[in-house]
Amino acid sequence: MLRKLLSLMLVMTLLVLGAGCSSPKTEIQTKSSETPKAVEDNDTISIGYIAGSPTSPQPIINQKYSIIADELQKQGKKVNFISTRSLDKVWPLMDKEKGAPEFFYIPGGNFATYVTKTSRFGGNDDKYVIIAGSMNSNTTVLITKPSIKSLKDLDGKKIAIANNRYADEFQLNKLLSTVGLSTDTTGGTVQIIWDDIVPKLLENWGNGKYDAICLYAAENFPIALSKVKGSKILTTLNPNGLFGDKAPRYWLIARKDILKENPELVKGVLKAHILSTEKAIADKDSLPAINREIYLKYFMDQNVQMDDILKRNTLEEYQKRWKEVEITYDPNVGYVAELFDFLVKRGLVRKKNLDSFIQVDLLNEVLKEMGKPEIK
Repeated sequence: MLRKLLSLMLVMTLLVLGAGCSSPKTEIQTKSSETPKAVEDNDTISIGYIAGSPTSPQPIINQKYSIIADELQKQGKKVNFISTRSLDKVWPLMDKEKGAPEFFYIPGGNFATYVTKTSRFGGNDDKYVIIAGSMNSNTTVLITKPSIKSLKDLDGKKIAIANNRYADEFQLNKLLSTVGLSTDTTGGTVQIIWDDIVPKLLENWGNGKYDAICLYAAENFPIALSKVKGSKILTTLNPNGLFGDKAPRYWLIARKDILKENPELVKGVLKAHILSTEKAIADKDSLPAINREIYLKYFMDQNVQMDDILKRNTLEEYQKRWKEVEITYDPNVGYVAELFDFLVKRGLVRKKNLDSFIQVDLLNEVLKEMGKPEIK
């Protein structure tokens, strides 16, 4: 049904574009809309995920197979999937006093900032905790001006990061340390400029304000490269397996009150999450098309100009993006611990115990019950 509806909407959109009713845009501009709503119902569990490209594979595969719904039905629960994106919608949804999703598939760079409560869009350091991994990829990169030929050339230069993404700062510092450099936020000589949202960062980048930018999501790379002639992707923030073959990109988080009050429900979701991970790996070829449907539908629902979005988000492009993705339920505890230690040393978090950020005991319980190796 979703595919038929989306196909009809795509045809209508293309007809409008063919009539010359819109002009191409270089950035996606969405109109204002209400924050998505979770279902406030004791029998319904809300699971949020990002309409990104790529995004968490587990909720994507559940658009084709009812794995999570079937597992939750055993506990007398229904599932409500919420697809949204951008901090002005994601964090207000998570921050809701009543009706915040019980579970959320969220980018690691997003969650690491959420717990610091330093963003104008919201945040909370005592509401959610990481309970599993979701997807790994090396799609956070360092884009530089033509004059920057190597990491050593960044000494004394300006690097911009959007959205207070401290996870990017963490990875960047470890990367710079390989050539004896560090950022000024940690006492070094490489200047970090904290820019606003990604479109603003790209605008300032195009105006020559920075020597380099940290940027995530492959959909953003062509825009950045087109804004500065001769610019290039110098490196990912995880070259040569600095954080493992692929760095964590998405995690599954849960509300702490649910973790405390209903661990059996959390275990049910984790079992469904593991089964969804296995199904997504087995049927990975189906993920690009489903992901693309969800992504395009999100923007169509926002009544945005679709011409450039359609041009940049072909099925072939999605297939290319998904080839790089590693599907997993392992959150990479070593990476998480190192990131959290960085946040503590930077004075960015109030709670300094690691279990305020990640708890994998229930994941390991479920893995043991399923006869699978525990994560470490």
